Amino acid sequence: MAPKLSLLLPVACLILFVVHVEARPAPDAFGDSDNGFYSLFVFGDSFADTGNLPKRHLSEQSREWYYPYGRDRGNNRPTGRFSNAMVQSDLIAQMLGRHEAPPTYRRVDNYVHPHGMNFAAGGSGVFKLPSGAPTLDKQVDHFRDLVQDGTITRRNLRNSIALVAVSGNDYSRLANVTDIGKMIKFVDEVTSEIAKQVHRLRNNGASKILVNNLHPVGCTPWVTRPGNYSGCSSTGNMGADLHGSNLEQKLSHLDYVFHVDLKTAFSNIVNPDQGSKHDVSKQFKHKMQPCCESFDPNGYCGQKGDDGKDMFSVCSNPDKYFYWDDVHPTEAGWKAVMQQLEDPIKKFLGIN
Repeated sequence: MAPKLSLLLPVACLILFVVHVEARPAPDAFGDSDNGFYSLFVFGDSFADTGNLPKRHLSEQSREWYYPYGRDRGNNRPTGRFSNAMVQSDLIAQMLGRHEAPPTYRRVDNYVHPHGMNFAAGGSGVFKLPSGAPTLDKQVDHFRDLVQDGTITRRNLRNSIALVAVSGNDYSRLANVTDIGKMIKFVDEVTSEIAKQVHRLRNNGASKILVNNLHPVGCTPWVTRPGNYSGCSSTGNMGADLHGSNLEQKLSHLDYVFHVDLKTAFSNIVNPDQGSKHDVSKQFKHKMQPCCESFDPNGYCGQKGDDGKDMFSVCSNPDKYFYWDDVHPTEAGWKAVMQQLEDPIKKFLGIN
């Protein structure tokens, strides 16, 4: 996913109207991919990014490097994650027995860590966007280059897992489009490009691939704030359904792909059906209101005024909030989502 205007604006618009890599030497010892050793390669946007974007002057696009982001990590310092602590890719890595997501592509100079690599970058999409973040295609290019120059070995790929976390940033192109036919066509183009990159990952050696569908964007704080966080936008969630159904149709026949159903897992928490048996929703007192809230509806978490004063408020108990900011879940929120998906993901991966 990406910063608010890169992620939610795109999807919200769909919703409201629709429905430099050099050859790198291989490391001396890369580890054995057999006997339960898994390498994780991560692609996508801010739902999975763990620090690929450079730290710059504070802005909506660089806020993940400033307080209060990372506030609840071990050293209480921002790590480039769009959360108070961990994000989805960290929790996938923990399913594989790791402490956190593998090192980012930006930070590794001359080798790939045995645990894998994270190529995801906040604000990215399948097509070029104003954020300038590398597209999904470019991220897969980086992966391909490391495979071709031998840095990522066949042994390392034998039990490799790829996570593709694309969360809707491309839909910013629909901001001024009112033709439903054109919207539907663009959804097909976006999902077709995701499917194309999934095939490229497989052709370059990824053994199994986890692909996110679109979360219920109609329930995100940025969409629900005008109504005082009292309810989701049904038309917004219809947009997420359209994206999800298109993507599933393109990938469901591939036995090496697992459809990560964020739509259902998020909904079980923030918008559960009446009579739902999912107690996970009860964990969060605040299901739509974010822990970190900007004073200005068009502002962002971490924003400061010209006088240097904070232009946001931040809660003291993030475990009671599903959302961290106006787009991204808290660590507690992510854990509640991934706990629902852990058993089917492990079954697909063949992990006990």
